[in-house]
Amino acid sequence: MKELKTPVRITISDDRKIDAVAMGSVGLKLMDGTSVTLSDVLYIPEVEGSLISVAKLAEKDVFAQFSKDKCVFRYGDATVMEDKRCGNVYKLKTVGDEVCHVATTSCKEPWAVVHARLGHIPYKRYEQLLTMADGVPRVADAPSDHVCAGCCIGKMHEDNFSRSAENTVKSAGFLDLVHSDVMGPLQTKTPGDCTYAVTFIDDFSRHVTVYFMKKKAEVLEKFKIV
Repeated sequence: MKELKTPVRITISDDRKIDAVAMGSVGLKLMDGTSVTLSDVLYIPEVEGSLISVAKLAEKDVFAQFSKDKCVFRYGDATVMEDKRCGNVYKLKTVGDEVCHVATTSCKEPWAVVHARLGHIPYKRYEQLLTMADGVPRVADAPSDHVCAGCCIGKMHEDNFSRSAENTVKSAGFLDLVHSDVMGPLQTKTPGDCTYAVTFIDDFSRHVTVYFMKKKAEVLEKFKIV
């Protein structure tokens, strides 16, 4: 199914108008094992059942023959499918009806899920994306003022280590405050087969120590040496 940029308005039997939001091809497996593919199928969330248009089948040269207990669809000399009459409706029995109904009950998802899947974009950007591309997931709820945890972490920042010699000491003694940074993985390994480096800068004395590491997990081990 491909989501429609502009929903298709459908008028049903009680003159109500409802919207089809997606279109595509649907494969059916009949009870006798035959597989049938229906093209240009419209998905309408408000309709629980599935309806087959005889007029659309006729446009594709499919012949429908109705009798009091069944309806037979033929394409040329071949019988494509057969419906049994149930009350005033002709019903087509397929394999896995229950699974199909569950899979097509909704195509909308919570904003939190869509927001995360699209890389934590703002809602205004999401609205722009709806007008620019097909297949963008629809949301079932409007976004709240709550900011997700991922956005909070992503927007955090830390103060850079000052390079000025004036008024930069924030500690009262040696090792009261240590600034550290990790670099890597390096494209070229050291003679000792290391691909990472970690620096420790004592805030009070400005003493710098550099250790090379084979794995990033060695940072704590090097810190204990300091």
